[in-house]
Amino acid sequence: MSRIGKLPIPLNGAKISVSGGTVTAEGKRGKASLELPDGITVEVAGEDLLVHRKDDTPDQRRLHGVTRAELNNRVLGVTRGHTRELVVQGKGYHAEMVGKAVEMQIGFSHKVVASVPEGLEVDLKLGQNTFSLVITGNDKHLVGGFAAALYRLRPVEPYNLIGFRYSDQQIKRKAAKSATS
Repeated sequence: MSRIGKLPIPLNGAKISVSGGTVTAEGKRGKASLELPDGITVEVAGEDLLVHRKDDTPDQRRLHGVTRAELNNRVLGVTRGHTRELVVQGKGYHAEMVGKAVEMQIGFSHKVVASVPEGLEVDLKLGQNTFSLVITGNDKHLVGGFAAALYRLRPVEPYNLIGFRYSDQQIKRKAAKSATS
């Protein structure tokens, strides 16, 4: 049996409805749904959601764990939401919110404008030559995808730690090159 797939999903106040092959989770932050693959079923047991598979083939075992993880992400998204924080450092770096877009000066000759996708919220915290972007939303894929798109604009460099980095990212700092005489 799949180690991940057999774990129960705590509902934490989310309402689950199963109709046909679709599972819908509804909570205080909104709604999210997932189409179940063939051979995978779910049942609500008290305050938990259980995922079952019809047989023990390799495909079913794989889908069992993936479906459980996706359902868990949906439940967490509608109850507490998903968050990703980016810290941006650099001389002269600054940003501001302009409507539903983040306008940033990050060392290029022009300002970079990143429009925030529908369903996401961005909180901007300013500092001197640094700022941080806290991205929150219901959909884990959307939050991570937008954070990754911003990160790719200017990834952190290991000498002076200038650029975008995740708040929980560990960077191995490199020593500056020394001249030999």
